[in-house]
Amino acid sequence: MRRPLIVLMSLSLAGCSAWAHYSDPRRASRIDDRYAERDACLVKNAAAQGSSGGSAVDLARTISLNCQAETDALIAVSDPAYDPRVAAAIERDTQRRAEGFIMKARNGTLSTPTPLVAPN
Repeated sequence: MRRPLIVLMSLSLAGCSAWAHYSDPRRASRIDDRYAERDACLVKNAAAQGSSGGSAVDLARTISLNCQAETDALIAVSDPAYDPRVAAAIERDTQRRAEGFIMKARNGTLSTPTPLVAPN
């Protein structure tokens, strides 16, 4: 009798975390908007430079620098406490996404970025 109850309780608790609930929905919305702006900048620059020669890493670095204003805006909204680890993680994510967009541009599959969260 105890086992089905334990299974039922753990399944109900697992369902609670299926959708992320933000403590500040307006801030979460601003973060999502900044991610979209940064990714749009990366896509635009990757489309312009993706066919040029050079390594994807070097081009991604250049594209990341071209989109530094958008990345800085994302860091400012995401990390009001100015934790350098958060800024470094977002910078790494920007570099990684830029490389991905360059590879898609070279393969001819570059399109608008996929939203980070599902629309409500």
